[in-house]
Amino acid sequence: MARRTKEDAVATRSGLLDAAEQVFLEQGVSRASLAAIAEQAGATRGAVYWHFKDKLDLFNAMIDRVSLPLDQVLYGDGAGLASAAPLQRICRVMHVLLNGLAHDEHLRRVFTIMMHRVEFVGEFVALQARHTASMDECSGKFALDMEAAAEQWGVALRYSPKQLARGLTSLLDGLMHTWLIGGQSFDLVEDGSATIQVYLMGAGLPQEAVHAAFLAAASERAAEG
Repeated sequence: MARRTKEDAVATRSGLLDAAEQVFLEQGVSRASLAAIAEQAGATRGAVYWHFKDKLDLFNAMIDRVSLPLDQVLYGDGAGLASAAPLQRICRVMHVLLNGLAHDEHLRRVFTIMMHRVEFVGEFVALQARHTASMDECSGKFALDMEAAAEQWGVALRYSPKQLARGLTSLLDGLMHTWLIGGQSFDLVEDGSATIQVYLMGAGLPQEAVHAAFLAAASERAAEG
């Protein structure tokens, strides 16, 4: 009985997160109510408060449900990136994000909510700091890999690694924003990959190395299914 109760609790929590995705997507985060989320999930408001402290806690749990597995794919022990070449790491991150957003409906819904359905006001001001910290962490990793890639290939970068990493992070963010808000009007994986390759080559990295790294990243993802 205890195991059944635990399984029921897990199922209820998952259902509430599914419902939150749908309601946040349709109504926007500021307008969505916990009552509407409970109704969408076929649960009570009491069930919502049993699993989540408030709407912000629910929102963060919804984000974590996609970001934590995504981080594991990108940076986890099984990713094999610790020993990978720096340019390969950059291209792997780019390809995983673009390919995931293009083909995973669950990921696409959550990214749409994060980018286009939330206002950073009131209790959600904290989310702005979370987003900034995430962008800074990503940019920091890119800066280290840009510098290491230039050293590996014996080339001089045209700007500082920090500047180039900030531009690369902004480019990736902009591609995803534009694709989502524009109704998926271009091929995110193909066009996005081409755009990023142009940027990396413009930064001073060798064309053949950039192409090879992107091809390797695409092959790895295809092999993983």
